[in-house]
Amino acid sequence: MRMDPQPEAQASQPPSSMVQMGFRIPLAKPRWTFILLGINIAVFLAMTAFGALNGLGLNGSQDTRVLVFFGAMHNQLIAQGEYHRLLTSMFLHIGVIHLLFNSYALYVVGQDVERLYGSARFLLIYFLAGLGGSLASFVLGAGGISAGASGAIFGLIGASIAYFYLHRATFGQRGQTQLRSLLMLAGINLVLGFTIPGINNLAHMGGLVFGMLLGWILAPKYQAPSVFTPTADGAFTLQDSTTVGRRLPHLLAVTVILAGLALVGTIRWGG
Repeated sequence: MRMDPQPEAQASQPPSSMVQMGFRIPLAKPRWTFILLGINIAVFLAMTAFGALNGLGLNGSQDTRVLVFFGAMHNQLIAQGEYHRLLTSMFLHIGVIHLLFNSYALYVVGQDVERLYGSARFLLIYFLAGLGGSLASFVLGAGGISAGASGAIFGLIGASIAYFYLHRATFGQRGQTQLRSLLMLAGINLVLGFTIPGINNLAHMGGLVFGMLLGWILAPKYQAPSVFTPTADGAFTLQDSTTVGRRLPHLLAVTVILAGLALVGTIRWGG
């Protein structure tokens, strides 16, 4: 199971505004974090209802047959062409505790990343890093059924690490403290993943690596505004010169890497 009982450990949230030398960084309003949470909950309820209608009581989300039916990771089936499982498995959770842990983690970390990166880049990080986590499990894992959003959540943690590393000088001691907290958060959860049975730590590590890579690629680059309009407290809001369009070549390279991993996994499990 791609169960992650600890990724929800809370990294300190950036304040609603950060001021450095009279400048304020632009922050987006989180919305997709809550949409993803809603989808996860809706899918879990659908799995539970499906299980109840088929004589499983309220334990449908923990039944292998239900998990496979709804699109859980199954390496042999993926190698046979069911590649959608690499993504659909990110919305499945094995039991209510698994759902609650990952939902809280997404609620805390997701809002932070969506504020800093904006909605479009947040979604790219979430899905591509989550896909990277699934592919790491597909290529290197031992098989079996796996599900959960924790690979994508580790991707968000990785993106936060990349952001605060790149901007460590801008935020000074506050940013360095945040960076250390995020590194500790990731490290503790990876150690737990190695010590607690039933956790797919390959998905966590894959998500973290791709999250850091995507966070580096898509991180905002701040510059002075073209029109200086101070806020009520006399600060100026910086402009983000980074756009998804300018990063398309880099994103294409990441996509090629992901496709290559899918090919390697298919050769391994399809042979």
